[in-house]
Amino acid sequence: MTNQSHLHSYIERAKNRLDEIDASVAHFEARAQDVQADARAKADAAIARMKANRDAYQAWVAENQEIGELVTAEARKDMEAEWAKFEDNVMAYFDAAAGMYEQDKAYFQVRIEALKYAWEKTMERVRKSAKTFQASSKAEVDAAVAKLEKNEDIAIAKLKDLNKAGAASWAAVRDALSASRAAFDKALDETQSAFKKAM
Repeated sequence: MTNQSHLHSYIERAKNRLDEIDASVAHFEARAQDVQADARAKADAAIARMKANRDAYQAWVAENQEIGELVTAEARKDMEAEWAKFEDNVMAYFDAAAGMYEQDKAYFQVRIEALKYAWEKTMERVRKSAKTFQASSKAEVDAAVAKLEKNEDIAIAKLKDLNKAGAASWAAVRDALSASRAAFDKALDETQSAFKKAM
């Protein structure tokens, strides 16, 4: 983790979001046949746009993964814009499939599980990287990893509570996902900073 540490956290975010997008597309594709015929074209169009968002995200990750801190603020802004488009397409799907509350609830669980899975993969990579530090740097790195783990646990608990409530709207779930993602991302940035200092 040399100059790539800062980028690494940003690439981790992108990979985590790709996991969410993949889970979303798979969920909506599996449920598309349940959408009423008159709304099916709109739902299919929303799914097609989500796939395009996923492809753009994958291209961004592939293009920026190895270039270190040279990733510009503009490239990051582009990635965030693509994420916003994806979220808009999820809303377009829900608009097309209006009244399918059980499907909505199932999707909430899909997104929560996808985010949880993505964070677990990130934690595995962080723990593996933390093992490479020498004893003199180990305490600071271990403390940062422990904080990241704690933030992951808190975020997952909040998402589970929201999902148990059952009556949440997509807007409420999306806000909770965003807040949880932001807290995890902040802790990941702090962990990457600790890794940088320890080098």
